Amino acid sequence: MKRMLRHIAVIMIIVLGLAETSYADRVAVVAFSQPPNYALCTDPGDVQQLTDGKITTFPIWTKKETVGWAATTPIAIELRVTSTGAAQRPQSGTLRLHSAKGLGAGVDVPRHVDVYARSNDGTLSLVGSLAAYSGEWSDKRDHWLAVDVQVATEALVVVLHASGDYLFLDEIEWRPSGMGRFPTIPSSVANVRTALEESTRRVSRALERAAAVEAEGAALSVPTNSLHVWSQDPWKDIDLADVRQQINNRPSLVEVRGYADEHESICLGIVVGKEVASNGLRVSVDGLPSQSVTLYEVRPVIAGNGKRVYDPLVPLDGRGTFSARPGSPVYLWMDINLAVLGAGNHRFEIRLDGGGQVNTLPGVANVSAYTGSSVKRLRAVNWAYLSDMPVFRNRTVATQDLVRHGINTFVAHPGEIPGLALDGSWMIKPDLSFVTTVEMVKQHGMLLLYLGWSEAKNPLGLSSSVRTLDSASKERLLRWVKQMSTYLSERGLSVDQWALYPVDEPSRQGLQLVKAVAQAIKEWNPAVKVYTDLNVYATPPIEMSDLRDVQSFVDYWQPNVLVVRGRLGEFFKTLQKDWWIYGNPKAPAKQASPLRDYRMLAWWAWYYDAKGVGFWSYSDTGGSSAWDDIDGRRPDWAVVYETPEGVVSSRRWEAFREGLEDYVLLSGMNRTEAQRSMPSGKQNFDLWDLHTVEGVRRALLDAL
Repeated sequence: MKRMLRHIAVIMIIVLGLAETSYADRVAVVAFSQPPNYALCTDPGDVQQLTDGKITTFPIWTKKETVGWAATTPIAIELRVTSTGAAQRPQSGTLRLHSAKGLGAGVDVPRHVDVYARSNDGTLSLVGSLAAYSGEWSDKRDHWLAVDVQVATEALVVVLHASGDYLFLDEIEWRPSGMGRFPTIPSSVANVRTALEESTRRVSRALERAAAVEAEGAALSVPTNSLHVWSQDPWKDIDLADVRQQINNRPSLVEVRGYADEHESICLGIVVGKEVASNGLRVSVDGLPSQSVTLYEVRPVIAGNGKRVYDPLVPLDGRGTFSARPGSPVYLWMDINLAVLGAGNHRFEIRLDGGGQVNTLPGVANVSAYTGSSVKRLRAVNWAYLSDMPVFRNRTVATQDLVRHGINTFVAHPGEIPGLALDGSWMIKPDLSFVTTVEMVKQHGMLLLYLGWSEAKNPLGLSSSVRTLDSASKERLLRWVKQMSTYLSERGLSVDQWALYPVDEPSRQGLQLVKAVAQAIKEWNPAVKVYTDLNVYATPPIEMSDLRDVQSFVDYWQPNVLVVRGRLGEFFKTLQKDWWIYGNPKAPAKQASPLRDYRMLAWWAWYYDAKGVGFWSYSDTGGSSAWDDIDGRRPDWAVVYETPEGVVSSRRWEAFREGLEDYVLLSGMNRTEAQRSMPSGKQNFDLWDLHTVEGVRRALLDAL
C-alpha cells in the first residue's frame, strides 16, 4: 500500500509539474501596441520571453528576461490563446501577470488591467478587469496579478495602465477553468486602438468616482451657519484626513515676512455649513493695494497614480467669489507681491463673507528693504518647448509666465531648429517657433540649441565604432554652425548668449559625441559654448575619467543634483567654471512635493555653489491636457495647466519661483553667516519643512 501511495505521489508530482509548465504553452504574444522601450530589459526576444515559463525575481526591471516600458501608457498586448480549442468553445479562466513593486526605483504594479476577447464578428468585448491598488502589494517584491476572465476566445487583447512612469512584466499565463460566455450586454469596440481609448475612459471615470467618494467621506458635519478657517501649509501635501484636527485652529495673525523684490504665498483652509455654502463665499483683502494681492482657489486633480492632489491655482473672479460644498474643505491661496508693497510693516485684514456670516483674520506683512540687486541671479532653465501643446496655445501669455517665474535660459527643440540635418538646407519661415524662441531669448536671457543627437542617431556618422569626424562631416557641421552663428548675431544674440546642446543626458558614448562636436567647433571659434547635462542612471555608469576627458570642451555642465551628491560630486565641486544643477521628481509629477522637489532645488544650488538650476518640465503633457493625468501615454510633467486664455499656475510652479527668491536672500549673505543660520544637524534640505525654511529666512532677514 505504501509503495502504491508513493507511486501515486510521484505520478501526481509529475502531472502537477507538467500542468505548471504547460501554462506557457497555452498563450502566446502576437503584438504590442507600443514596442518595449526600457533599455535594461528590452531585447529582440521580448515577444517570446513573456510566455516562456521562466520566472524572474525582484528586481525584474534590471533583467533582459523582462519586458518594460518607460513613459508609455496604456499598453495593449495582443495574445493568442491556444488551449481554448475551436473558437466555438470559448473558455473562462484566469489571466495571470507577473510584475513587481519597487517604490524606491519608481516601479509599481500595473494600476489597472482590462481584458478584451475577439468575437466572431471581429469586434472586441470587455471580458475581465482588475484594479490593482498599490497598497495591497508589498514593496520590494515581485507579484502575480490575477484577472478573472469571463470568456477567452483564441484572440485576447490585454490593456495595461502603468501606475507612474514605468510598466514591467515578466510573464503572462492563461489558466482555463470552464466554459465561458460573452457578457449579455457586451461592451464592444472595433479594434485595439479603440480598446485603448475605451479602457482609458473607463479608468479615468473610475478614478473620478473614487475621488468624489473620498471627498464625500471626508466631509464634516458642521452647523449650517458655520464658517471655519485655518492656516494651511502652502507646500505640504493637502490631506483631507487632517481637516478634522485643523478646523478649529483659527490663526490669530496671518504673518508674511520677506524682502522687497519677491512674492510670498499664503494658504487658508475653509469649511462652511449648508447656509453659507448655498449663498457662495466671498473673499476680500483690506489694507493692501489691490495690485499687490492675487487670490486663487487650490483645486484638486487626479494624479497618474490615482491619488487626489491639490495642485492647480485657479484665479478667483474679480469679486473674489468661489463655491463650497457643506462640510467639504476648500483652499484659498494668496500671492502677495512684496515689490508692490515696498519696505515697512503693512497691516491688512482678510475678510471671508458668506450667508450673512463674516470671519476676519488680521495680517501683517513685514518687508525688508533688501532687493538683492547686487546678487548674480541663478541661471534658471526649464525645458519649455513652444511646440508643447496645449500649454503654448497662447505663446505670449505662456512666455510672460515663464519670465515672471524667473526663467532666463530657454531651450530650442530640435524640431524647430533650421538646418539641423546638415544637408545644406536652411529655411526659416517668419511664423516658425524658432523665430519666437530667439526673440524671447533676446529679451530675457540665454538660448540652448538642443540638437537631439545620440551615439546611435546623428547626421555626423558617429557611433560606438566610429569615434572621430571625417573631413566631410566636419565641414557640414562647421558650415551649419557658422550659418547659425551669423543668423543669431544678426538678431542681436552674441556668442555668449547661446550654446550648443548636442546630446541629452549622455552616456559614456554620448559624452564622446559631445567631445567630437565641441572639438571641431572650437577649432573654428573657441568662443562658441557647449552645454551638457548628466543623469545618475547612465548605463554603464559614467566615471570620473570620462568627465575629465571632455572637461576642456564643455562650457556649461548641468548634472542632476543626485549626481552631485554621489561619487562624481567632487568633479563639480572643484570645477573652475560655472555649472548648474537640475532635479526631477518621481512620476507622477503632480504628486511631487512642492517644497522638496521644486523650492529646495535652489537651496541645493546655493549649498553646492552651482550657478544655475532647472527641472523637467514647464509644459510637457505629451500633447494631452494637463488637467487629465491619464489621457496621454504617460503622466504629465507640466507645472501649469492650459486654459483658453493662457495658463493656470500650480503650487509646484510657485514653489520653484520662491526657491529662486530664497537663493537671492541666501547669496546676499556671507556664506559662513548664512550657514550659521541653518539649524544644527539639519544641512540636508530634503528633511526640511516649511517651519525650518521660514526660520532660516527670518534669521537671514534679521541679519541684513
